[in-house]
Amino acid sequence: MNIFDGLYGYEKLMLLCGFILFVFALAAITVMIVQRRDFKMAMGLIVFAIVLMGFPGIQAVKFSQDTVELDRIRAQPQAPADPAQKQQAERTLASLEQRAADNPQLQAQVSDGYRAIGELDQAYRLAQSVLHEKPSAQVQATLVPVLTAKLNQVQAGAPIAEPAMPAAAASSAMASTTTPPAAPAATATQQREIADIASQLQGTGTPLPAASHAALAKAYVVLGQPQKAQANVEAARRIDPNVKINAAVLRAARTDGHP
Repeated sequence: MNIFDGLYGYEKLMLLCGFILFVFALAAITVMIVQRRDFKMAMGLIVFAIVLMGFPGIQAVKFSQDTVELDRIRAQPQAPADPAQKQQAERTLASLEQRAADNPQLQAQVSDGYRAIGELDQAYRLAQSVLHEKPSAQVQATLVPVLTAKLNQVQAGAPIAEPAMPAAAASSAMASTTTPPAAPAATATQQREIADIASQLQGTGTPLPAASHAALAKAYVVLGQPQKAQANVEAARRIDPNVKINAAVLRAARTDGHP
């Protein structure tokens, strides 16, 4: 970890100037001692240098502590139920976000932290900002859980249309029973948002976990693309044969015959 990580520009300057002044003052004191001269003024420079380095040093320590806390937040299996704990996590994440302006990897980790505490809107907002800069594959991989969670959130209420029946079967069904009304299609706004997030998720260029493929399967069903849905169902099952996929998604993706 770089000593300048997480420091603002003026804090880096203070730290650098303080260090240079400290070295200069030490050299001056050494010369004065050799020459048997009074070095009280040089001692004042030492104190001033320590003050200059002290403030950014404290901020660097706090930043280091916050990054450790960030790792703990991201590792949580579910969002904290205690409001006080969640507020503390939000403060930590907000502080790190402010200091991560020039660090895409840290921004992605903070975004994932927001996801971990259940703040998906904030998480996705930050993720979009990071993706806009076309970050490295490592950064994009960090954002996969965020995009997956956001995709699941957006499509949670989206209806899944049943696959069309063959004409003969449909005629027989109509003759024997009353066909229930078809489920309403997702709104254009929903579909557009789902399509955008699905595109971002698949565009990360990193191997996706089973949960992400399962989310994409539903997304493509909602978007009326059963072939892509089927491909993602199969990918999810290859990664994790026990992955849970909505039965309606399986039917719509024409994979209900799979074990």
